[in-house]
Amino acid sequence: MAVRATVAPAALRGAAKRLAARIDRDPFPGALDIDPATHEVRTSPSRPGQAVDVDALARGIRGELLDGGRGPLDVPQETVDAVPGDRLRELAGQAERYLRAPLRITGAGAPLELGADELARILALEGREGGRRARLGVGEAQMGALVARVAARGDRPARNARPTAPATGAIETGKGDVSWRPRRAEVGVVPARTGRTVRRDALATAIRRAVRDGEHTVRVPMATAQPTVTTEAARKVDSLIGSFTTPYVAGQPRVTNIQRMARTIDGTVIPVGGTFSLNGLTGERTTAKGYVEAPFIAGNKIEPSVGGGVSQFSTTMYNAAFFAGLQLDAHRAHSLYIDRYPPGRESTLNFPDIDLKWTNDTQAPVLVRTSYDSAGVTVTLYGDNGGRRVTATAGERQPVDGGNFQITVTRTIRYADGRTVRQPTTTRYENEVTEEEPQE
Repeated sequence: MAVRATVAPAALRGAAKRLAARIDRDPFPGALDIDPATHEVRTSPSRPGQAVDVDALARGIRGELLDGGRGPLDVPQETVDAVPGDRLRELAGQAERYLRAPLRITGAGAPLELGADELARILALEGREGGRRARLGVGEAQMGALVARVAARGDRPARNARPTAPATGAIETGKGDVSWRPRRAEVGVVPARTGRTVRRDALATAIRRAVRDGEHTVRVPMATAQPTVTTEAARKVDSLIGSFTTPYVAGQPRVTNIQRMARTIDGTVIPVGGTFSLNGLTGERTTAKGYVEAPFIAGNKIEPSVGGGVSQFSTTMYNAAFFAGLQLDAHRAHSLYIDRYPPGRESTLNFPDIDLKWTNDTQAPVLVRTSYDSAGVTVTLYGDNGGRRVTATAGERQPVDGGNFQITVTRTIRYADGRTVRQPTTTRYENEVTEEEPQE
């Protein structure tokens, strides 16, 4: 049987195109050289490019393969014309004429006026059609800096509506079986305000067009920025929906960290459908942020760490969200049981891998208020959870092999429409530490 070699056309053309991409060179369109003192404009000359004839190259490769050739194979190329010298001289004259009047940018606060000195630093040739043509424009880096400068003057962030309510309301400290229902509260509202944002891409286009067309006034294109929490939504906040308090011993370094975190979180508003992330809001705990070294649980051991102790705030927040009936997304219990916390109802914290997260699955924003004194820290949540009533039921402590105990805590949520949802969570503890011991 006769055997005949063949070449796959698609693979052949793909190989030819990849080779061409390594050889092709775009023309250099030239450049402006503007004297900063006299504003005299000269140009650097353009240079032609080169382009591989892909079809001819593919035919050559095919012939070499089928005819048993061993090369070398000359790569068929053609010269790509560059911008002609008379066009560059025309653009130099256009740039000199443009420098005779300032560029005035309006509509983003006080007008910004760029005189000849500044324009001389930003005018440039813009290569077109792969460098075969050119026009007067603005350099990419200079354009980015100019747009950022205008945006800094023109952007005005939207202001979310902000509910206002007392930092403390009903106090809950129960460690075992607890029942909770929302309480009506006096809540004020600081109204929302729309903002404005510079449309950055559109502004860059408008500046390029003005330079190209010899215009010297640009109106900044703006977009309206809407608040994520409207005044109408904030006015739905009318109840204290969850609260919890945990104790500490005054004067310990860990108390500094707990109070630092409480101040950071106080006043946070989570919009409808939004997610609360404790790590996301506070970031890494560092000395620059005011955190200090204190005991921290790591691998079932207590070690010093900057920010140690903030798990107490995490636990306090977890219980407030627990009793508010909110959607609990992520939390992790300590490996060691600390007797100041409700067993099975506590939450450790470590940046960035261990977080406390919950979602506002109600129809109103949730306002977070925090407070503290020499005896403990409190988290209070305001909103409208539709009247959800929450019960925490703690099971018996069960001994476990190789550990201390495990416990199952069931959260039962009773909704206003009669639905009841039970959410059991089992927590295992390897050991137990008491209040008197230095601890995370």
